[in-house]
Amino acid sequence: MTTRKLERSEWREYFDEVAKRQPSMRVAVSVMAEDLGVQPETQGADLIGITYDSKEGYLEIGTPDVTHRIENPDEIYVQEEGGQLLSIEVLAPDGTKQIVELRRS
Repeated sequence: MTTRKLERSEWREYFDEVAKRQPSMRVAVSVMAEDLGVQPETQGADLIGITYDSKEGYLEIGTPDVTHRIENPDEIYVQEEGGQLLSIEVLAPDGTKQIVELRRS
């Protein structure tokens, strides 16, 4: 298992490639804040897509019921194993960490 920081210049291309090669996945999205602890937004939802819009500056994780958007991320880390994306950690400008965990359906 490898964790690495994505450089900002990689974000759009990386998530475009993930969208092309990811099998059917389920996703859990949680927000971690010092004053709130861990707040789950969605657990075990079908993943529709992950995209980074470089023009507007946001990372978006889509499920049938929730679209989770992170505006102007500061840093993005990915955890991969065998070429498959397992999780994403996004540091947001407001100091929160957004954790996206992926698993095969």
